[in-house]
Amino acid sequence: MGLFSRKKPPLPENVPPGPWAVVQGSNQGKVLLARVHKGLGTIVGSAAYPFRVGVATRVRATAANGMPTPEENTTLQEVEDRLREAILVVALTTNGVKEWVLYTSDPEATKRRMGAFGPTVNTHQLQMVIREDRNWDVYRQLAGT
Repeated sequence: MGLFSRKKPPLPENVPPGPWAVVQGSNQGKVLLARVHKGLGTIVGSAAYPFRVGVATRVRATAANGMPTPEENTTLQEVEDRLREAILVVALTTNGVKEWVLYTSDPEATKRRMGAFGPTVNTHQLQMVIREDRNWDVYRQLAGT
């Protein structure tokens, strides 16, 4: 390490499994439902995870209220279960879209993993966006912190 290089903050050993809370709202006049991981404690805003990852897909089968049908929700849950390698903090559904919000320490490694993971999901087309979010603003907005 060079004289002026900075050491990366340590990564937490364990991410608590929960609790999770359900948040309801609206988005463009449509129902918004989100599950928010409320048990993250000091991990929220951690310098070790300065990048927000959004993974989204169109919901293919919706009920009258615009939310996924039970069958579609089961399929989306299977995709979500496979996304938990990074720190999954929010899962939200609104306006025919399912989005998972994660935070990562290494955006390049996340891009590589998603590049390999995306084609293995044959039920939905996934889109991914990575943005710097050192303050965890998206999480804090949905978590109400």
